Amino acid sequence: MNSGEKKALAIIAAVVVAFVVIVGGTVAVLTKDQWSGDSTEEQPYLQLAVGDRLVRVDPTRMCDVFLKNCEPKRMADAQVQRVPVPVGESVMLSVSNDIAEWPWNLVIQYLTPEGLDGTSVPMRSNSTYTTVLHSTPDRILVNVEVQVPSAIADAQNNNVIARGYLAADTSPQDLPLPAANPR
Repeated sequence: MNSGEKKALAIIAAVVVAFVVIVGGTVAVLTKDQWSGDSTEEQPYLQLAVGDRLVRVDPTRMCDVFLKNCEPKRMADAQVQRVPVPVGESVMLSVSNDIAEWPWNLVIQYLTPEGLDGTSVPMRSNSTYTTVLHSTPDRILVNVEVQVPSAIADAQNNNVIARGYLAADTSPQDLPLPAANPR
């Protein structure tokens, strides 16, 4: 081999090593699961501002992106936080950056004269951190839920399965909820 060929091989080797380091580092950063304990960052949260109160809602249940390592382990052990929103008031809902930087889903449930009315609002990544929800006599806000997607899809229904959710029971303090239909 002459010196020109040796230089070319050295340059090619340096480029390959740099490529492996860059790609490997990028893959490690992108696949790092923030919920499994690998991260020093805080866990995802939701903040609800009602009147002069600001309430932080921690995950009701959260798993890693592959639906493993769930906390709490059993769905039956999940507890929904209570954040009453009086009729006639509004609540400002804000999600943490680690939720808002990815697509997420907002589920809102109202009690109307016709019964419970729920709606699901998909949120695009890096588009919405804060939204305002109103509770009126005709549409009483009773539940709010933020769903965080996983890496697992339900191919049969063409849906991404939520890896976790942050939920709040927002029904007013003394609201008599209708009894369940005993069909």
